[in-house]
Amino acid sequence: MKKVIKNYLAKLQENDKKGFSLVELIIVMAIMAILVGVVASQVLPYMDKSRQSKDQQVLSSICTDLVSATAQSGKDLTAVTGQDISATGWNSGDADWAKVESIYAGLQTSGALVSYANLGLKSKEAKNVSAVKFDYNATTGEISVYLDGHSGDDADSSKYIVYSSSK
Repeated sequence: MKKVIKNYLAKLQENDKKGFSLVELIIVMAIMAILVGVVASQVLPYMDKSRQSKDQQVLSSICTDLVSATAQSGKDLTAVTGQDISATGWNSGDADWAKVESIYAGLQTSGALVSYANLGLKSKEAKNVSAVKFDYNATTGEISVYLDGHSGDDADSSKYIVYSSSK
């Protein structure tokens, strides 16, 4: 009987030694928090670059569709400045631009005209943007697509402007 009690006590003592203490768990959690902080600081800039690249790709797609629509219209078009992509009645009263607008609407793959809400802008950038706009230069035939509120004056804003031909 004494042997059984000794074995039972030995098993109880073994069970007490299993597991982690509270201090060990806190240390592990602190190390993990430090690692997450280091990794996050390295990943966040790449997420911003990815968002900008996606936005540039959307603007480039819009520009390509506009170039195609103007070419398919076969018309001599008047110059346009600051035309909202999502608004109807481009260069109001001009039948040639009305034709370009209908061709462009047909080319849009999403089935709906793109607005700035589709872009991956951060909230602070989105406050300055009210629309996706384009300009058409009648002499050169160049089309530029940009986010309203951005200009080519500074490096950050120039990331949100796409031209149909190289400058």
